[in-house]
Amino acid sequence: MARLEPLEPQRIGGVFQESVPAGIRLALRLAARLPVVRRRTTRTPAGERAWSLTAKTKILLIGLGSCLTLLGLAEAAGALGPSSGDGRRWALDYLFSGRTELGGAGLALLQDPAGLVILAVVFVTPVFCCQQVQAIAAFVQMNERNGGTEKLLDEEVRRLNELARKTNQWFRVLGRWWVSLTLLLAMALGTFLLYRYVDAHGLMETWNPTDVSDTAWRTAVYDGWWGNWHRHPELAVALCVAGTHAFYVLSKQLVMGVVFTVYLYRSDLLGFGVTPNMRYDSDGFQGLRPLRQFMLWTYGSALAHMTGLLVLFMIWLPARPWMVFIVLVVMLVDMLVIVYPSSIGYHSALTVKKDHVRHLYDSEPPGDPRNAAIAQVWSKPVLPVTTRKAMTGIFLYLLAPAVPVLIPLLFR
Repeated sequence: MARLEPLEPQRIGGVFQESVPAGIRLALRLAARLPVVRRRTTRTPAGERAWSLTAKTKILLIGLGSCLTLLGLAEAAGALGPSSGDGRRWALDYLFSGRTELGGAGLALLQDPAGLVILAVVFVTPVFCCQQVQAIAAFVQMNERNGGTEKLLDEEVRRLNELARKTNQWFRVLGRWWVSLTLLLAMALGTFLLYRYVDAHGLMETWNPTDVSDTAWRTAVYDGWWGNWHRHPELAVALCVAGTHAFYVLSKQLVMGVVFTVYLYRSDLLGFGVTPNMRYDSDGFQGLRPLRQFMLWTYGSALAHMTGLLVLFMIWLPARPWMVFIVLVVMLVDMLVIVYPSSIGYHSALTVKKDHVRHLYDSEPPGDPRNAAIAQVWSKPVLPVTTRKAMTGIFLYLLAPAVPVLIPLLFR
């Protein structure tokens, strides 16, 4: 039987593919022209592969460099920590001290918990996407190793390979330069408009603990904010660049999730889906460890993105109907790329377990050994993520919208 073709979600962007940095590649090629180096390379197999960087390594290096750059800019601008010379009080100090008279309000980078949460989500978004890319790339081989192709006919294998090629084509389209550029420009425009809204309406209107009007409060907080365009334009630009990159990666991540969901649905119709290994437990999760990683990273990504959006729209900004609409759209997309694929995988794995139990009934003689084998099958969860963890994630996901609203009410 022909092997199934793998999925290639790493095609959505060059950063998700293993590669050699351009500087190292150029240095190796120049060094290869030297006679001494040329003689040595003919004897040893060392080459560019030894200098290649994995996708996760590149993303972590980019994130680390971005964090250090932002911290350096904030330190140079005097906006990293509280400044004793400007006479401003920490904005959140008004919330906890009970003082209702408004003086100057300051909000340095390390004093802005909402900003730190948003920046954390911004910098971990590529990591979430990278982990999902790696898990999707291992999906076909995972189920193939677990015996998911044993009952497939040659025609079904051919159709599955055709489906994989079409899915990979969508991944390649998503990674083409003009699609990437279009998404990048769209996300840059959205980030710019969002920042202009902050610049026009100020910050933390719903967290006003003073007697002054909400307009005066949000204006005072924005005036002392580390990302104020008028006082720290370099930090404002850095914030917009970071936000653009995060929204850009998130848009690709969501589209990739939709494409993979379509693949799951169509491959399940062809008889190929999530297949636990019923012969032996090779990795502690019946051969489904890559699926477990995908589910955990996907749930974590959804929770992080929802938290970031809520902090942005309910703490930094006053809640507006269009903001609620954006949050609802994100929740619906998350349901599409999380709950629906999980449902498909659950029913597929459940079918495999039922078939195995039926095989035990037909092939094993009645008695305690057969009953023990059947009990062993049902003793493990159908999917490699337990129901308790799934319910905890759903509870936190649904509880998250209430937290930013309740906190300011508790201190009023």
